[in-house]
Amino acid sequence: MRFCIEGAAGLAYLESVKCIHRDIAARNVLLSETHQVKVSDFGMSDERTMMQDEKLDKVPIKWLAPETMQQRIYSLKTDVWSYGIMRYDSIQVWEIYAEGYEPYPSLSNIQTRAKIIVQNYRMEMPKGTPAAVSQLIAQCWAKNPAERPAFTTIHQTLQDIAAKESTTT
Repeated sequence: MRFCIEGAAGLAYLESVKCIHRDIAARNVLLSETHQVKVSDFGMSDERTMMQDEKLDKVPIKWLAPETMQQRIYSLKTDVWSYGIMRYDSIQVWEIYAEGYEPYPSLSNIQTRAKIIVQNYRMEMPKGTPAAVSQLIAQCWAKNPAERPAFTTIHQTLQDIAAKESTTT
C-alpha cells in the first residue's frame, strides 16, 4: 500500500504543476535505493491540462482512457485512468493483489479498445483487493473524465485506507 500512496503523491505533484505524464504505467515507476517510488519517463509529458495528439502510433493501448482512444485527447484525468490500470498491473497493486499479469490479459489491443469503448468494459479487481481500493479504482475508470478523482483525492483516500488497515491488523 505504501507504494500506491507514494505513486499517488508523485502524480499529485505533477497534477499541481499541470503536467500531463501521458504514459503512466508500471514500466515507468522505479524504486530508489531506499525503496521510494519514483515516477519516470517524461518523454511523452506535456505542461498543459489537456491536449489533443494527431495520432496514437506506438502508444500503450491497454493503459489509455476511452477519450484518448476515441478522440486522441490527453488530460490530467487520462493520467488518472492510467493510474487505475497501473495500480492494477504493477508493484502498486497488481503484485500485491494479482501476481503481475498484464492488464486485459486475454485481449489484443483491438479487442481491448472495442470492449472499453463499445461495451464499457472494466476489469475486475483481483481477489483479495480491499473493497475500498476497488471502489477507488472504479472511480479512476469512470467513463466521464470529470467524474474521475484528482490525484490529491486519490492520495488522501489511499492514506485513509492504509490508516484503517493498520488499525484493524
